[in-house]
Amino acid sequence: MKTIDLKKSLKPFYTASASKPAIIDVPALKTLMVDGTGDPNGPAFQEAVGSLYSVAYTLKFTFKKEKAIDYPVMALEGLWCADDPSVFVNGKRDEWKWTIFIVLPGVVTRKDVAEAVAAVKKKAKFPRFPEVRFEKFAEGQAAQVMHIGPYAAEGPTIERLHKFIAAEGYRLRGRHHEIYFGDPRRSAPEKLKTLIRQPVEPA
Repeated sequence: MKTIDLKKSLKPFYTASASKPAIIDVPALKTLMVDGTGDPNGPAFQEAVGSLYSVAYTLKFTFKKEKAIDYPVMALEGLWCADDPSVFVNGKRDEWKWTIFIVLPGVVTRKDVAEAVAAVKKKAKFPRFPEVRFEKFAEGQAAQVMHIGPYAAEGPTIERLHKFIAAEGYRLRGRHHEIYFGDPRRSAPEKLKTLIRQPVEPA
């Protein structure tokens, strides 16, 4: 059995200081992705998360059984935006646009994902099964910092990250990116860890 230790090889991109933001260069990575709109506490988002993990674990177990390759299912990640940026502060969560994804090892192909999606769809319990797709995601240069605490309390951490970006001579580009560690259903809100990442470019 061959083991691909993604958590070790990608560690620089999944660890960050809570006190000191940093600029990093994120390589292009293969992912499973789902797009959607609406409140992250709503049914569409929950169905998307469930569908994404169903495909991710189907892939993992298929590779382990048929190819003798084992690898971990990585953390859930989210890209967030809105046509009107003010909706992030005025509470209109139904207008939030998101792409959630899970990073895959390099050995996974588009064909592997298509077969896993087809297998999951046959037994899907989600009434509105979203379109899970294979996509290479190239984020490039970005700033990141770790937020510890409830998701609703991320504001000051994000503001601090944006000030750091400006002070370092960069400006924001692309979508706000979050990587979620831990299960909010099982962890106390004050103990949740969320890596906050923002793509940047020279100002």
